[in-house]
Amino acid sequence: MSRTVTFGIVGGYGATGRIVASELWKSCAGEILIGGRDLAKAKALAAEFDGRASAAHLDILDTHSLDDFCSRCSIVVNCAGPVIVLQDRVAQAALRKRCHYIDAAGMSVVKERMLPHSREIERLGLSFVVSAGWMPGISELLPVYADAQARARMDAIESLKVYFADSGEWSTNALRDGAWFIHQAGLRGAGYFRRGEWTRAKTSQAFRRFDLGDPVGAGRFVMFSTPELGEIGRRLNDCDVFTYTHLSGFRTVLATTLMALVPLPEGLGVRLLRNVFRRNRLHGGDRVDGFVVAHVLGRSQGRRLDLTVQIVYKDRRDYWIHGVALATVARAVSGGKAIRAGVHFLADAADPTSLMAELRKAGVEQNERFEPCQ
Repeated sequence: MSRTVTFGIVGGYGATGRIVASELWKSCAGEILIGGRDLAKAKALAAEFDGRASAAHLDILDTHSLDDFCSRCSIVVNCAGPVIVLQDRVAQAALRKRCHYIDAAGMSVVKERMLPHSREIERLGLSFVVSAGWMPGISELLPVYADAQARARMDAIESLKVYFADSGEWSTNALRDGAWFIHQAGLRGAGYFRRGEWTRAKTSQAFRRFDLGDPVGAGRFVMFSTPELGEIGRRLNDCDVFTYTHLSGFRTVLATTLMALVPLPEGLGVRLLRNVFRRNRLHGGDRVDGFVVAHVLGRSQGRRLDLTVQIVYKDRRDYWIHGVALATVARAVSGGKAIRAGVHFLADAADPTSLMAELRKAGVEQNERFEPCQ
């Protein structure tokens, strides 16, 4: 970019926004604009950094205020919520003011709303990256990265299995979105993608116990997909794609079933989902807080081979890993590399090898193991 890059952080003094501001301040030369309704809080955060950070009053529900904020930015990072209220308001303002746009967890809502503008966005050379945080975000990027690594080493891919879990103490707004998503998705029979086509799974496939090795260990899992993971499953049409989430117990099944079937009061849905996250901790809650593991099975020169790639976070670093993901994507966009123009989920927008290397530089612990099948 020829002009000085200004990173505008919407919801900038929230838990995620603070991490994004800090990571960008440490790793980029651009200016940082922290936006929110409470100007005093925004100024207090900006004062923690040098003169490159400043504050701006921002009322997201006021179109004039939102447009004024975006007009001062090169790249808008949306850390505000909930999506069920904001919908695509911030993304539309970013387009009007010709900004790049990065969304923490727009789910399918923001992408679907912005897809009709994708050609215009691409023509303008802008990147609109949706679901670019930890989960969704890294949780989809890692499987795509594992697939790319496997294809460089194997002659043929047989299957990709993805395992994920999270036990973060997420905000009420994030949980409002999660409960809404579960209800909108409803109850659907368990399934996987068989060479790009969704296929109903047998009960023995849908509920299984896996030992994922250290540090995750063994646990019960159930087949579960998201729009972001579903897009990957459809795209990888020369192998089978299975996606599993950790199943902490019967109460988790009961809570998610209730949320899927019944339009619960919002407060009850939030409480149920918060308890689901808390029960997701493994090893007594003192070792692993969240993980994504991708396991690729394939062949090379007649031998069956395994590639396992994992990202694990510990020590209650839930907001850290979420913010680091957003900051890393924003930095990649500002550098004009690794991110495609147009409207995309992160796993489709990014060059997985390049972006994973940037995440490692930012401190994300990513491990992989490549070996013959036992």
